[in-house]
Amino acid sequence: MMSKNASNPNSGPTSNQPQLAEGQLEALFRRLNLAHTRRIYQDVADRAEKGNWSYRDFLALLLAEEVAHRKQTRLQRCTRQAHFPFFKTIDEFDFSLQTTLRQSLLGSYLGPDFVTEGRSLILYGKTGRGKTHLAVAIGYRAIQNGFDTLCTTAAELVENLSNASKKGCLDRKSVV
Repeated sequence: MMSKNASNPNSGPTSNQPQLAEGQLEALFRRLNLAHTRRIYQDVADRAEKGNWSYRDFLALLLAEEVAHRKQTRLQRCTRQAHFPFFKTIDEFDFSLQTTLRQSLLGSYLGPDFVTEGRSLILYGKTGRGKTHLAVAIGYRAIQNGFDTLCTTAAELVENLSNASKKGCLDRKSVV
């Protein structure tokens, strides 16, 4: 498809530029990996026309919807790949049952600095006190902060390290 400005790549679209056929839009959405935008485009376009939106508002909503969908998809994928034994968040933890633990003490473990600074946290205590719940909640918060997480036991970690050492591949990034 050529427009009269094809010779000047820096010029913007012209007012008499031909409209793209529906199939061409579909192909462009696929080419750019905009799957969610491809699904919602027509509905948003109809709403924009009825609401007399500006082009900028229409585009902003389409892009915001795509970004939000990708973020949600990433959260779901990373949560699944983390192999949590169950799903719990910090908001679900009942701090009233733990007299020695306060949420303010965990604050620094819920931010991105916990991962970027390479800090560690050891949770210990009697059975049923919420150690795994807290570990899952902290892991999920790391996912929300943009990091990958893997939930494993100490026994599994030691076994995987031992096996990697025997195979001579202990220095590999993905031991677990």
